[in-house]
Amino acid sequence: MPVVQLKAARDSTTRQVYVPPRSLVADGSLREPDLIEVAAQGLLYSATTFNGQAYGIVDLDCGARIQALLAEGTDRIGDRVIAKTSDTNNEARFSHE
Repeated sequence: MPVVQLKAARDSTTRQVYVPPRSLVADGSLREPDLIEVAAQGLLYSATTFNGQAYGIVDLDCGARIQALLAEGTDRIGDRVIAKTSDTNNEARFSHE
């Protein structure tokens, strides 16, 4: 199964990556970032459950940190996780590799 790709933006000067993409870089210079795609894989930073749904903070390999849906049983902090597309409703959920 191929790795899910996320839409992102990268500041060509600082190389900072923004997920989701943004229209201007964060330093106030009014520069437009380059639109890119990044692999949806990285390290699980934190995890919680709310109303039966698992959520986590993932430090992506590209350097960005995102909040994401987690597959059931994905709760080992510090482990590598990868996003896979669900067959039922075409959502990307992160799970242990």
